[in-house]
Amino acid sequence: MVALDVHAHHLPAVLGERFTALSGRPYPLRHSEDQSRRLADLDRAGVDQQILGLGAVQPYWSDARAAIDGARFANDLYARTVAAHADRFRAFGAVPLPHPDAAVEEAIRCLDDLGFAGIGLGCSADGVPLDDPRFDPFWAEMDARSAVVYLHPGVANSLGVGVLEYPMLLGPVFGSPAEQAIAVTRLALTGALTRFPRIRVLVCGMGGNLLVARAKLAESLERGAAHGSQFDAPAVLAALDSLWFDTSSIDPVLTLAARQADAVDRLVFGSDTPWGSATRVVTAMRELLAPDEVDAVLARGADLVGKKVS
Repeated sequence: MVALDVHAHHLPAVLGERFTALSGRPYPLRHSEDQSRRLADLDRAGVDQQILGLGAVQPYWSDARAAIDGARFANDLYARTVAAHADRFRAFGAVPLPHPDAAVEEAIRCLDDLGFAGIGLGCSADGVPLDDPRFDPFWAEMDARSAVVYLHPGVANSLGVGVLEYPMLLGPVFGSPAEQAIAVTRLALTGALTRFPRIRVLVCGMGGNLLVARAKLAESLERGAAHGSQFDAPAVLAALDSLWFDTSSIDPVLTLAARQADAVDRLVFGSDTPWGSATRVVTAMRELLAPDEVDAVLARGADLVGKKVS
């Protein structure tokens, strides 16, 4: 068994400097280039490999040249980091999603030339939801490749009045879980998940609010169907039940929600390193899940993403 951590970040100062120069906005990034503490945490947790991704720090800028250059810079940086620790690290590629043709081109480079495990996305792109038809060429390319697409919040998590006064607290704690749930539910409501069924969609942090609100969502869809709603309730729920969720936010409430939604067998190990810790998440899983469930979660990432090709 290869235990794989699908949720980690590496955002060094050189990336922040480049993104600041390209975008004209500050990116105060400062993750250490020394990976020894990260690797020691993986060793303590008994985790073999870790996938790095940009997470909320996506090059989703309206200027096409800047967005393209930012994605290429980040992907080349990740390729070098992975090469330096080839037995331990993998990567999710970044794409300039607001510019769909360029996003397709960069995704192909990530998957074919750089050998990345999949493509990481924010939950919206320059104010546009992921289900917008302009992104269909990207989704179609990912579907043709049966690619892994990893959804991470934080690009636009100021979803309530007053969040921006305390952005580093209220945004991640309340905005991001709602952002994820809205993004993936829209993908189901608009039929994108059904039209592109071969994509393996993996959602950060146990889906944010999605599993907690699934019963209420189902009730609302079914009530709407009884009154002639445009939505096919069983199809929408089936699409949502095709999603996979990482464990980086695991706690008693989300674990109960996963059980009630019959989603425990769609949990994939994720730690949110360096903000989180592989050791802490494994410890939490051992407290909240049965031993065989823990083993399955740890192994499921490599099964879902695929073994690393040397």
